[in-house]
Amino acid sequence: MKRMIIKFFRNKFVLAFLFNLIYISFIHNINLVFIVKSKMASDRLQVEIDEMKQKNLLVDQDLKDLTTNQRTLERYARETFYMKRENEDVYVIKTNY
Repeated sequence: MKRMIIKFFRNKFVLAFLFNLIYISFIHNINLVFIVKSKMASDRLQVEIDEMKQKNLLVDQDLKDLTTNQRTLERYARETFYMKRENEDVYVIKTNY
């Protein structure tokens, strides 16, 4: 049994295959570690893309609401730009959280 294993590893094709496997997996500049890190980064970026698509849908809905609903537009202008009607006073309270 021991002789068969030694004979197996003395074969030049097996040695060439093992050498290439080790070279590709660990030594080459695009090695197994690089591929795994790239895959993880790609997955993380794909999740970020999906989150941005969801946020984009919400912003599109808000934009549609602002352009079609006059009350929403007035509320947004009052909150953002501190606009007021003629007989109103606006008090701005800032908090430092």
